[in-house]
Amino acid sequence: MKNLRLYALANELNLEDPKSGTIRIPFGRWDFGAKKLGDGRTVFFVQELSAVGAEKMAAKVNASVAAGEKGVPVYWGHPDVPELAHKYPDKRAKGWIKAAAVEGGALVLSVEWLEERATDGFGWFSPYWVGPARDLGGGKWLKEIEELISVALVNIPNIQEFRLANESQGDGNESGADAGESEKNTMDREKVIQALGLPETASDEDIFAAIEKLKAAAADAATKQEAAEAEKAQAEKARGEAEEALANERAARRGLLLDQAIAEGRISVAGRAAWEKRLVEDFAAGSVALANERPPKTESAVKETPAGRAAVNLVALANEKMRKNPGMTYTAAFAEAMREHPEVK
Repeated sequence: MKNLRLYALANELNLEDPKSGTIRIPFGRWDFGAKKLGDGRTVFFVQELSAVGAEKMAAKVNASVAAGEKGVPVYWGHPDVPELAHKYPDKRAKGWIKAAAVEGGALVLSVEWLEERATDGFGWFSPYWVGPARDLGGGKWLKEIEELISVALVNIPNIQEFRLANESQGDGNESGADAGESEKNTMDREKVIQALGLPETASDEDIFAAIEKLKAAAADAATKQEAAEAEKAQAEKARGEAEEALANERAARRGLLLDQAIAEGRISVAGRAAWEKRLVEDFAAGSVALANERPPKTESAVKETPAGRAAVNLVALANEKMRKNPGMTYTAAFAEAMREHPEVK
């Protein structure tokens, strides 16, 4: 027979009276499932609390108290389990099991609480206990519980149906189900393992690690999605601003062309709206047509032009300024030409 230290079997806790200080663990046998051992083997564990094992546990508890020891500690969580200690910085006992008895098909533990309402906020409990294990054959081992090390109040049970049941453990710590564990729980665990893409021998810690990895990946994806949406919004804003600037530039250029055409008498003020519509619809064609418009030769027009004064071509001046100043827009060049020749109206 080879002894294995296997811990934390889930059991029912009777807390009908929170101040009673009584923990009742019924006899029973519970499947744990496949577990990979330190030597590389994977075996299927069954755990059992029998009347004989309960008698041995009660005797050890009562003998230790009679010898002057405090008893068996009750903690918030499992600060005394190496694989779980990092989760529980509070190492203080919240109570001590001072006596144990076997009665009514159960191990009954009497707790002396060190804090008022010590069980408040907890829905389950998890005993941390050990016993020898023997090979049943076919890859199945039976662990017979004989000694209680501590009891933890927890909120992460192995089996949800049982109030104050056992918390999930890690490598080398075996946990089981209440005697009433259904096949549904085993199947649910198998489905979780399959969904996570883990091997059948995956431990609870492996499952938790895979879930945390998925959560981290989801958080990273959400962050990237948020950044992408922000970048998209910024790009759309920049595009809108560019389109608005271009529209303003085109409107200004149309205005200058029309102002020049009116100033040169090539179009009338009344005809401005029609020419503007034409420029909006097709600027390239409209601007060429506008440039080719010639003012009607009337007597009044000839008289208004001082003899010998050369006609000022604002378009030509604007093109010259753009040639001499690379990067200058036509609108800016034309506006500057008009400022230099206010006489052209």
